[in-house]
Amino acid sequence: MPTRPTPPPTPPPSAPKQRRGKRSAAPPVAPPAGPPPGWQAPKGYVPVPVRRRRRWPWLLLLTLACCCGCPAYYGFPISAQYPVQAALPAQVDDLKLRQDGRSAEAARQLEKEVRGEHLLAEGTFAGVYSTSGGKQVTVFGGTGFRWSPESDAEAEISRLTERYALDAPEVVDTGVRGRHERCAVGRSNGGDVVVCTSVDHGSIATGVFTRLSVADSAALLNTLRAQIIQPKA
Repeated sequence: MPTRPTPPPTPPPSAPKQRRGKRSAAPPVAPPAGPPPGWQAPKGYVPVPVRRRRRWPWLLLLTLACCCGCPAYYGFPISAQYPVQAALPAQVDDLKLRQDGRSAEAARQLEKEVRGEHLLAEGTFAGVYSTSGGKQVTVFGGTGFRWSPESDAEAEISRLTERYALDAPEVVDTGVRGRHERCAVGRSNGGDVVVCTSVDHGSIATGVFTRLSVADSAALLNTLRAQIIQPKA
C-alpha cells in the first residue's frame, strides 16, 4: 500500500499590519519610585507639600471691584447732589434777606445774568442778605446737572475776575467729594470783597462777601448753600 505524502508545515500567522498614519500607543509611564526599603530621612527634615497657587479668586475680586466699585465710587456724588431745587430763606443765621426795591431789582438782574451764562440751568436764584452791623452778602446761582464741577468753578471765577478785579483764586477744600470751591479777593464800589463760588454735580452757588476773610466767606457760603439748595422730593 503506497505511503501518503506528509503535508508541508503551516507557516506561523503573520502579525497584523499597522495602519499608516497612526502611532502605536506609548508604553505606560511608571510612577516615581518611592524611597528604598529602610530609608530614613535626615534628622530635622520635615517634608513640606508643594501647593499650587490658585490665582482665580484674586482675578475674580479684581474684576468685581472694577465692574461694581468704580461706578459706585463715581456715581455716589452724582446721585447725592442731583437733582436739587433752590429757594431763598428769609433768614440764615444773622443774615436777613433784603426785600426793598433796590435789592429786589439787583437780585432780578443777577438771576437774569445767571440764566444767560448757564443756558442749561434748570433753576436760578439770587438774593441780597445783610446784618444789622452792615455786613452784606450777595448770593446767586443755579441748579442743574454738571458733569465737571471743578472746571465750572474755575470758569465762574474767571468770568467774575474783571467785574470784581479779583486776585489769583484760592482752592478751598469743601470736604465733600464732587464739590469744588474757589475764592478770590477783589473790590466792588470802592471796598474790598471776597468772591467765592461752589460747584457740585447738581448746582452752582456764588457769593460776594463784605467785611469777611477768605476763610469766613467760604464757610458762610457753605452755610448759605445748605439752606438754599435742597434735594428734590
